[in-house]
Amino acid sequence: MQHRAPSRVVSAAPSRRLLLAGLGGLLATPVAARAIPSAAEQVWLAYEARLRARVADAGGGAFQAASERELLSLTNAARSAVGAPVLTWNGELARVARSHAADLAARGYVEHLSPEGFDPSHRVGLLARRMIGSASENIAYRRAEQVADAGELMGIWRRSSSHWSNLLRPRYAQAGFGVVVRGQKTYAVGLYARPDGALGAPLPFRLAQEGDLVSAVREASPAFDGFALADPLNPSAWARVDGEDGGPLPPGIYQLRPRRRVSRVRYEVLWGPIFARV
Repeated sequence: MQHRAPSRVVSAAPSRRLLLAGLGGLLATPVAARAIPSAAEQVWLAYEARLRARVADAGGGAFQAASERELLSLTNAARSAVGAPVLTWNGELARVARSHAADLAARGYVEHLSPEGFDPSHRVGLLARRMIGSASENIAYRRAEQVADAGELMGIWRRSSSHWSNLLRPRYAQAGFGVVVRGQKTYAVGLYARPDGALGAPLPFRLAQEGDLVSAVREASPAFDGFALADPLNPSAWARVDGEDGGPLPPGIYQLRPRRRVSRVRYEVLWGPIFARV
């Protein structure tokens, strides 16, 4: 199975303020945290906690570190054979890949969408706390008496034209893999990306101090031309746009959406971490 996250290029607003002006509203007096998050927020909080737990316990199975690294080597050999640039290992992508492979093993399903309805872009947003960008995902599954090795997992992807084209896509520059064995079942997840940048520091998932967001955005590399905060389930629903002084950020679940200008009148909306304002 393969899944690819979209990117967006939109028209620039007629007038734009500097990034730090947009952060001005986030420096206001913090709003008091609520004792009980909403039902929708609780689903996000529970899923983020589940992913972190799966990185620790491998979903009741065992991570196969050697196979994970071998998948990168085999991927690069296949890419070199067709003239595509080789990929470097990305630790954040590997953490996300491991979390999903372990969740597949723990709950016994083989899908890009979790039972709660979360997709690869949500997992990257929840666990890759510095990366700016989206990723494409491949999944492989094999049940056999003997543990499937990296070559067998690559063979599963090679036999699928969509998986193979995803793995060979020239635009990608980095990758991370997660492989979990539980009993006779082997689960593998590959994530491929060309990150658009990185925050200056990992953004806390539970954002208690809005200054943490300010610091991470201010020190991002490369610098952004602007940013917005959006609903991660409805990216077109902006909760805050740079230049707006909306006062303290209310409690809720947000996704950082940096913006980079691509021409005088157009800019690209990028993908950043998802966080909970508590």
